[in-house]
Amino acid sequence: MRRISTEAIGTQVRELFLASARLLPAGLRDRLAAAREAEPSPQGRAILDTIIGNASIAASGQAPLCQDTGLAQVVIELGQEVALEGPPLQEAVELGMRQAYESGFLRKSTCHPLERRNLGDNGPASLETIIVPGDIVDIRTLAKGGGCDNKSRLLSLPPTSSRDQLVRAIVGAVLEAGPDACPPFCLGVAVGGSFESAPRLARRALIDLWRDPPMSPEEEGLASETLSGLNASGLGPMGLGGRTTALGMRLKLHPTHLASLPVAVNVNCHSLRTGRAVL
Repeated sequence: MRRISTEAIGTQVRELFLASARLLPAGLRDRLAAAREAEPSPQGRAILDTIIGNASIAASGQAPLCQDTGLAQVVIELGQEVALEGPPLQEAVELGMRQAYESGFLRKSTCHPLERRNLGDNGPASLETIIVPGDIVDIRTLAKGGGCDNKSRLLSLPPTSSRDQLVRAIVGAVLEAGPDACPPFCLGVAVGGSFESAPRLARRALIDLWRDPPMSPEEEGLASETLSGLNASGLGPMGLGGRTTALGMRLKLHPTHLASLPVAVNVNCHSLRTGRAVL
């Protein structure tokens, strides 16, 4: 057994949230630059220039990428040969997240659902723990803003839906988000699973958007077809017209009940604030 302290995990959570508040993933920076060169709309190019300039300012350490610094979501793959030591894992993750939002002067956005009273510490963090083989701890974080989270969708399609109907449903769900979710979008999509598991799979797809392992050929084909439909829609950057409606999509196929076809569409704005560390 390999012993790992939960304090060390909490420290990594803190560093990941601090870094991702100001630094876009490399894959996303490349996509933005390529999209700017290919965008035919003058208005679209101007908006993409502003997004790229904003990312440059944030990377210099002067400010977060967005004033909505998001709710904290953490996914941990915990090797079954790891023995955790220290405070409970949830407690350590919460502490690391709170320290990041306090020391980084990041906006704290959690509130009571009815009173709308700000809770003052951005907690609680959403923590999903997955037991995997091995002796490592793989930590992934996502800071999700309210505008794009409001526009994410869980669909229940007829199990007899064709491929074209599936693609149209995903495209329709994303276009429904419109300018409210600050396109161009980053998307995580899950097709299959259950009412409970599909949103978790879509979140994993979003967090791992430009990471290994690659999608299967079938997943890649569906994602490419859907992206083509989105970028042909004319919605464009910030919903003001153009071909850059979505920057990327990762799609996961998962077995489902023979009477069901759930589809989870996790919509994220152009500031995809994710992080990853392995202990």
